[in-house]
Amino acid sequence: MAKIMLVDDSKLVRKKLTDILTKAGHTIVHECERGDDALIGYRTYKPDIVTMDINMPGMNGIDAMVEIRKNYPDAKVIIVSANNQEKMILDGIIKGASCFIVKPFSDDHVVRTVNRLAVDIMKKEQTKNLPAPKDLNFNENISGLILIIDDSKLVLKITSDILHKDGHNIITAQTGKDGLELAKTGNPDLIILDIVMPDMDGYDVLKELKKDEFTKNIPVIMYSSKTKKEDIFLAMKLGVTDYIAKNCEEHIISGKSRSSIADARKKRSMMAKNDVNNIVIDRQDVITYITFRFTLKSENAINERKKIFTGAFLKTLAETVVIFDYRLINEMDAGEIAQLKYLFSLFPEREMLIVCGKHYGAFAADFDMDGKNKFFISMGDAELYVESRNKLAKN
Repeated sequence: MAKIMLVDDSKLVRKKLTDILTKAGHTIVHECERGDDALIGYRTYKPDIVTMDINMPGMNGIDAMVEIRKNYPDAKVIIVSANNQEKMILDGIIKGASCFIVKPFSDDHVVRTVNRLAVDIMKKEQTKNLPAPKDLNFNENISGLILIIDDSKLVLKITSDILHKDGHNIITAQTGKDGLELAKTGNPDLIILDIVMPDMDGYDVLKELKKDEFTKNIPVIMYSSKTKKEDIFLAMKLGVTDYIAKNCEEHIISGKSRSSIADARKKRSMMAKNDVNNIVIDRQDVITYITFRFTLKSENAINERKKIFTGAFLKTLAETVVIFDYRLINEMDAGEIAQLKYLFSLFPEREMLIVCGKHYGAFAADFDMDGKNKFFISMGDAELYVESRNKLAKN
C-alpha cells in the first residue's frame, strides 16, 4: 500500500484523512502544518503520495508542490481544495498536481482518488480487499463530487446551488478542455455536461471521456436545451447515463443526480466482485433491480435465467416494485428481442418498469410503448417515476 504525507494546517482535516486512509490500508509517514515544511518532509520520508492543502501559513500549497517537483519530478501530489477554488485547482494541475480532492470530502472519494494514484504500488490481492463503497438507493441521502461543464456562468451558478442543497460538492468548468482536465484529475462521481459550447461541444467532450481509462466509467448526464429525439438518442449512443432538458424543475436535476451516483456505485460494486453473471439482482427496500448484462440469447444466459426465474422467485416479486435494466446488453438484435418477448411473457399481469438506455430505439420498434409497461431511457427516469407514484399514493 502507499506511504502518504499529509500537508494541511488543519489538525482536524489531517485526522480525518489519517482515519480514512489507514482504514483503507495505507500508511501516513509524516504530517506538515505549513507548506514551507513540505519539501523537508518529502526529502526525509520519501512518500509515495502527498496530499496538499492550498491555503496555509507561509508558503501556499501550489508553491510548495512546485518546489517539491523541482527536486522530485515524479512526485505525486493531490491538491486538497475548498469548493470555491476552481481556478486555483486548474493552476495546480497545470503546475503538476496529479489530481485533486474537494473539501469537504467523502471517505469513498478520498480512497478512490488515492488508490488510483497508488495502483502501481499496491499488489492485486491487496486491492481486492479495499473497502467497497456502500450501495445506496435513490431514497437515501446520496452525495458526491459533481463536475458541471457549461459555458454559461448563470447555468453553473443555478445548477451548483441546487446540487449544493443536496449535500454534493461541486466543481465547475466553462470550457470543454478545462472540463476534461478536471475530470481526469478530480475523479468526480458524476459529470453534468452541456452540449453547445464554444471550444468543444458536449458530444466531443463525451467522446474524449469515453476514450480515457480513468474517465470512461464516470456517469455523465447531458444537460442541454437541445431536446429533439435525435439529440437524446445520439447522446445515449455515445454513453451518457441520462439526459436533462435545461429549465426543468429542480427535483429532476436532484433526483437524476442521486440516481446516477447510486447507479455508478452499484456498478463498481459489481465489478469488484469479479462475477461473470448475466443477471444481477439487487433488492433495496421495496424495489428489486434486475440487471441483464452482455446478452440474453447465449446458452449460458438462458440457463442462468431458467435457474433464477422459477415460480418461487416470481412470487417473491409480487410485493415489490421491479425495475428491469437492459442498458448493459451489448447489442439488441433480433435474437435478443426474441428473448425479451419471452421475459415479458413471464409477467402477463403486472406493469413492468424497463430501463432501455441506448437500446430505446430497438424497444420502440418492437414493443407497444403506450401499453401497460413503462419504458425509460435512464435509471433516473424510472426511479423518479416510482418516487412520484409513491408520493401520489400517500396523498
